[in-house]
Amino acid sequence: MRLLKILINLLNQIVSRKIKILIIIFIFSPNFAHSFKSDAEYAFLIEYETNQVLYEKNSRKKIYPASMSKLMTLYVIFDYLEKNIISLDEKIFISENAWRKGGAVSESSTMFAEVSSYVSVENIIKGIVIQSGNDACIAISEAISGSEEIFSDEMNSYAKKLGMNNTNFVNSTGLHNDNHYSTPLDITILAKSLIKDFPDFYHYFSERSFTWNGIFQPNRNNLLGESLGIDGLKTGKTSQSGFSMIVSSEKETIRLIGIVSGLSSRDSRTVEMKKLINYGQKSFRKYKLFANSDIVKKVKVWEGKKSNLNMRISEDINLLLNIRTKRNLSAKILFNEPIIAPIKEDQVIGKLILFNDEEEIMNSDLISSESIERNNIFGRTIQKIGYLIN
Repeated sequence: MRLLKILINLLNQIVSRKIKILIIIFIFSPNFAHSFKSDAEYAFLIEYETNQVLYEKNSRKKIYPASMSKLMTLYVIFDYLEKNIISLDEKIFISENAWRKGGAVSESSTMFAEVSSYVSVENIIKGIVIQSGNDACIAISEAISGSEEIFSDEMNSYAKKLGMNNTNFVNSTGLHNDNHYSTPLDITILAKSLIKDFPDFYHYFSERSFTWNGIFQPNRNNLLGESLGIDGLKTGKTSQSGFSMIVSSEKETIRLIGIVSGLSSRDSRTVEMKKLINYGQKSFRKYKLFANSDIVKKVKVWEGKKSNLNMRISEDINLLLNIRTKRNLSAKILFNEPIIAPIKEDQVIGKLILFNDEEEIMNSDLISSESIERNNIFGRTIQKIGYLIN
């Protein structure tokens, strides 16, 4: 493998003048200095489109996710709806177990569904999203899997598929159990997956209130409708977890996902989340560094009917850059050498890797701009002779 520093070789050998300009923009644009500090024990902030990390504090450490666990319960429900296994108007039976364990004993997190009553799946969703109803979670888990225990196994199966590698669920509600845990990173993966995989259902998270059984309850997410553009997702609290919250905000075409956990009060949770989202919105701007048509390097091709090949970016590359401080971005091109024909158009030839100091931010495939057929034996021989002479 051959590593080429884009700051030296790419500027010297680049084919397109347009790329030179783009490179200068991102080299000298201000970047990621973390003057911001969160007082939360755990905090994590990413940009939705690129997964770019804007702030991180203990994001890979174990937390008790409390009611943020209900996001996985909802993910399972949404997937069942998407696959037409259940429907929004289907009625769910409220068992005594769901009523007693999730409602009567836990009045702080209940939709107040009556025992032996039937509630539609859509109202179950609202009861979970808006009222954080433990009774609703247990009832739907029993309806889908027969028991909450079996349903938690399904939750773990989904978690594994999503790449939540440090998470284990033992119930559908987030009620404390030492073996029920996650990390801020994993919960963020789950939140992003909900938004990405089920856009038709995301609107439930922005509903402000829900009344069931004659009891009005506001959405537990007290930051909805703030100037920060927050439109979901979930709060959580147990004595073991402290106060936690994960939200998504969209403002000026930039969607952020932020999580805080381990706080001592509802007010401190609110303050820290506002600070985190405000930091992301005020401190960063999105820049388009490359378009998928941009040529980044001309490379030598062996045994082909053409001797050179243009490598181009395979996708648009956008990055949030910090507008308050200045640090250099750097990039490297990584590819196998020699490149030998035949080559197909859009074939992956290498990678463009972007760094903040020595930390990799993102990478993107570099692909061939055209097809190059293999030369005949005479042409290949002439090329080899020319290589020896030079």
